[in-house]
Amino acid sequence: MLSIPMLKHNLKACLVPFIIILLFLVMYTSVIIYMYDPEIAKMFDAYREMMPEMMAAMGMEGMASSLLEWIKVYLYGFIMLLFPLIFIIIAVNKLVMGFIDNGSLAGILATPNSRGKIIVTQLLSLYMWLFILMACVTAVGLVSANAMFPDELDVEKYLCLNAGTLMLWFAVAGITFLAACIFSDAKYYYFFGAGIPILFFFLNMLGNMGEDLEFLKYTTIYSLLPADKLIAGNSEAVLPCVILLLISVVLSAAGGIWFTKRDLSL
Repeated sequence: MLSIPMLKHNLKACLVPFIIILLFLVMYTSVIIYMYDPEIAKMFDAYREMMPEMMAAMGMEGMASSLLEWIKVYLYGFIMLLFPLIFIIIAVNKLVMGFIDNGSLAGILATPNSRGKIIVTQLLSLYMWLFILMACVTAVGLVSANAMFPDELDVEKYLCLNAGTLMLWFAVAGITFLAACIFSDAKYYYFFGAGIPILFFFLNMLGNMGEDLEFLKYTTIYSLLPADKLIAGNSEAVLPCVILLLISVVLSAAGGIWFTKRDLSL
């Protein structure tokens, strides 16, 4: 139940933003791994003492006693959340919202493809790009760690961390995809589809600052990423990851059903 021509078009349509986001993530991943050094760790500890709230807001808190913990602290509290969010917003706009907002969906619906086939193809394209993005970043992380610090990275736990993070990306994509399927005007898509995940992101940042604001991070989807448990190999990390996947499935299915049933004024 896929349109291969549309799938090929979608892969080309998202290629430029994908490459840009990938380059940022590759750069940060390789640089952070390169900076894994006791002296540099002391420097970051000094920054935390001088600017504890700012470092905490960016998710850069906690001590790193291993390469994996170092990567988790300095990549997965901010960088691996923000840049994929930007890509998701752009990709969903190109794959769904753009066609609806500019009226070009009428031409697509005039083809033999059903609404269901169209929206499933768009959804699969979105998740394929996210999977490819994570696969590329993971490969860069593994190669960089092996080249600079052989045998110091716990590969299995690193893969688990990335798998859990991918589930979070899927859940965020579900929110954005649902909004694109519901609204006909791009401004509402950006207000809800982009606005809600961005709000969650900033609430998570505020919550990381602790004390009176700590409760805020538990109001967001980002609190479901069990990064510490994943790198610790704790079996309790499985349930939050499953919940993230279920959120993604439910929201995506709801968006697809809404799209097939809605009245499209084209």
